Amino acid sequence: MRNYKVSLDSDALNPEESFLESVSPESKIERPIMSVFFIIFYFGILILLGVFTIAGFNLGIVKGGYFADLSAKNQFISIPLPPQRGLIYSKEGNLLASNKESFSLWLIPSKIPVGSGKKEELISKLSEAIGLPHDFLSELIEKNMNRASFLVKKDLTEEEKERILALNFTNLLVAISSTRIYPDGEIFSHLIGYVSLVSQDDLNRDGYYKINDQIGREGLESFYESELKGRRGQVLINRFKDENQISVPQKGNSLVLNIDSELQKNIYRELDGALKEIGSRSGTALALDPRDGRILSLVSLPSYDNSSFTDGLSSEEFRLFFENRREPLLNRVISGRFAPGSTIKPIIALAALEEKVISPLKKINAPGLITIPNPFNPEIIYTFRDWKNHGWVNMKEAIANSSDIYFYTVGGGFYDVEGLGIQKIAEYFKLFRINSLLGIDLAGEVAGFVPSQEWKKDFRGETWYQGDTFNVSIGQGDLLATPLWVASFIGAFGNGHALYRPFIADKVLDEKGAVIKTFEPEIIQELNFNEESLKVVREGMKLAAEIGTAKVLSGLPFEVGAKSGTAEVIKGQSTNSWISVFAPYDNPQIALTIMIESGKEGSYIPHQIAYRILKNYFK
Repeated sequence: MRNYKVSLDSDALNPEESFLESVSPESKIERPIMSVFFIIFYFGILILLGVFTIAGFNLGIVKGGYFADLSAKNQFISIPLPPQRGLIYSKEGNLLASNKESFSLWLIPSKIPVGSGKKEELISKLSEAIGLPHDFLSELIEKNMNRASFLVKKDLTEEEKERILALNFTNLLVAISSTRIYPDGEIFSHLIGYVSLVSQDDLNRDGYYKINDQIGREGLESFYESELKGRRGQVLINRFKDENQISVPQKGNSLVLNIDSELQKNIYRELDGALKEIGSRSGTALALDPRDGRILSLVSLPSYDNSSFTDGLSSEEFRLFFENRREPLLNRVISGRFAPGSTIKPIIALAALEEKVISPLKKINAPGLITIPNPFNPEIIYTFRDWKNHGWVNMKEAIANSSDIYFYTVGGGFYDVEGLGIQKIAEYFKLFRINSLLGIDLAGEVAGFVPSQEWKKDFRGETWYQGDTFNVSIGQGDLLATPLWVASFIGAFGNGHALYRPFIADKVLDEKGAVIKTFEPEIIQELNFNEESLKVVREGMKLAAEIGTAKVLSGLPFEVGAKSGTAEVIKGQSTNSWISVFAPYDNPQIALTIMIESGKEGSYIPHQIAYRILKNYFK
């Protein structure tokens, strides 16, 4: 053991002394901690504790229910059960849109057993059960492994369903669904519309819809989607137990229409046959009840098979529907704008009487043509022709025989008649709502168009001439109207007092068939005209069906009021042919308008169709 010696020499230095020499006499070795530091420290601790307390309160109390629900949801996998859509009936109770029960197969990836060969066994047996290729199923499962569930196959056959159930795999679920059925597809397609899978835009626009849902497109399927779609149910599959919870989907409400299905079928056959006979491309027909605006029939040709959309379109079908120049998806009755031709002459006649432009008995000479000079250069002469020499005619005769020169005169002025002028003509057209939406319960309705001096100046940079007024006075030039509007205003002349909103749906039924909503007639324009003026115009329309341009209808066993029309589409090459009728004359129950596009000049085919339809309707 070593010996250590401790020096007790008084000259030895203590450690403190060596430090003291390096410190100035004014310095202090110990300094008190500033009170500000403690204040900041304590307040910091308090703030931090406050934040944790508030966060804990927010998570545990305020949002406790939300996180509890979230936790519960994480315990379950949800498989949506789409509801059956509501049915659509004609007014007689015939089904126009129904459902066929079907089954779909869903797979829950989290319930695939872990272990060698388990997934391979599932794929092999599933491939055999539903007839899908092994590689396709393998890729499908791999791609969707991170999802809670996914659709494997829809519209299973009964045999496929039984084979899947026999496998007794807890990771497979057969869910019930439905497929939309349209018994008379093409005949009613422009009325009913169709359903198809939701798009990304649909999902973004409405949070109700999920992938693989179907949504109404076009027609009543779209317009009444909120009534027809129903309420979705679901299957909740417990991730940890073999327990399922089911909420049953609620079927959508059903529609009963004003549509007469037999009338619809008859009109479709007549119009379709006539178009094929003359080689025309398209045509329209609309029948409504002039007493209240109920639509009895609506046909637009060419049509399409709305059942094609239910299971998705093939590339050939897509081209047929969306890349076809004939535009079969276009509902020409509500979305097509055409020159109405002489069908509008009753409005011009009524305006002339109301504005005292002419007496109904005054006769005007209507030879085959009239001429007027250019107001800026008298050497330039314009010729306006009639379709024949009518001689001297009064108003009733002019309506009956559709004299163009008579209506040039009362519309634009000629001889000693000043004429209405384009502003008054436009005023009366707008009174009959030609330039407004009538409010039919279908998507896609467009308004007609009345040209004006200002429009021509702004749009074409041209002056309005007297000849422009002449053209509008006989339903040509830049005047445009929909077949829906023509039928509606003819119906107003039929009832003699009002223009009604046209409507297709009569009532809504709940799942048990009880009426929960009824759609009532709505007047959108009262016709506050002189009764004598209306009487003159109506009598002119009756004369048209007796001895005039619509005399084909004189063979009917009852009197009618009618107005025919032809409108030139391509000068000297093609015209659109119209007939518009209300019947019976004294107590109108139907207003019928038929138009064939690109028919021959003077074609009476629409008149013949109208005759057969009305005869059959009232037999």
